Amino acid sequence: MTLDDLRAANPELGFALYALEPGGPVTLEVMTPDSQVFSFAGPTMEAVLLAAFPPDAPAPADPEPETDIFA
Repeated sequence: MTLDDLRAANPELGFALYALEPGGPVTLEVMTPDSQVFSFAGPTMEAVLLAAFPPDAPAPADPEPETDIFA
């Protein structure tokens, strides 16, 4: 998985990937359409990408349909 793969699969999200301190951690920030920011830090780019988007993460469940008690 690369940052380009994530961008293609999640066009509604914004991404920032940086390492400011030489030899220090890599940080990934993921920005949602409603301006929330989620940060992940780790030793490598691969580590933060996997932390943010684990390959075996379950897909969001469809909400249960509401039962109409008057039907």
